[in-house]
Amino acid sequence: MDTLLGLTADDVLILAVAFILGGFIKGIVGLGLPMIAVPLISMVFDPRTAIAAMILPIMGSNFIQAKTGGQIGEITLRFRWLLIPMVVGSIFGAAVITSIKLDHAALILGGLVSAFAVTTLAGWQPQLPTGVDRKLRPVVGLVSGVIGGMSSFFAPTVAPYLFTLGLDKNTFIRAMGVTFLVGEAPLFIGLALTGFAPPAIWALSAIGWATVAVCMSLGAKLRQRIPQKHFMTLVGAMLLLIGLNMIRRAVF
Repeated sequence: MDTLLGLTADDVLILAVAFILGGFIKGIVGLGLPMIAVPLISMVFDPRTAIAAMILPIMGSNFIQAKTGGQIGEITLRFRWLLIPMVVGSIFGAAVITSIKLDHAALILGGLVSAFAVTTLAGWQPQLPTGVDRKLRPVVGLVSGVIGGMSSFFAPTVAPYLFTLGLDKNTFIRAMGVTFLVGEAPLFIGLALTGFAPPAIWALSAIGWATVAVCMSLGAKLRQRIPQKHFMTLVGAMLLLIGLNMIRRAVF
């Protein structure tokens, strides 16, 4: 526990802001927790430790998000041909992460996500026809899994796809929770089994999870007050931030 005992007051404040702000935004729009929290925690610990500290908050928050409304089984069945390839892709992505240069792929994907977000913020919300949607699901699942397995970020591909289905905000939130949970489970379980995090970081992760859970609840209450149109605008804004952040990381 020496790692935690050596924290300064400024360190504790940064960690608190990471978990509180990340959890609140996650509760409102259903994504953005890793994007907000990991860079902030990396100001206190190295990036590897920051990712380890987010294992429980990310998995726990996605579980809560997935079971919101009590339709986790229905959502899982509906998107099974998205989820099964995603698990396969996640395992593959995690296995090849050390042998592939990600900067160029991140730059391209960040550009695509940013362009998609700009079009939605401009008022155009594309929707996929049912037949096209069903054909694309396995492809989107596999690509999302590979990218997520290599980077631990699934939102850049999953969220735009779900966005085009015209889901109401609560179904959108549940669907993202299920897909994030299923996609990230192999990655984080593998990290946990390989001793990725020491006991002190597991303790921090547990504290972070409790904080995120409370702040998610507050964010979810605010979401219920937000009209569908404004909610989708918020999702578009968050996707733009995610896309620009991917470009920044690839370039710098």
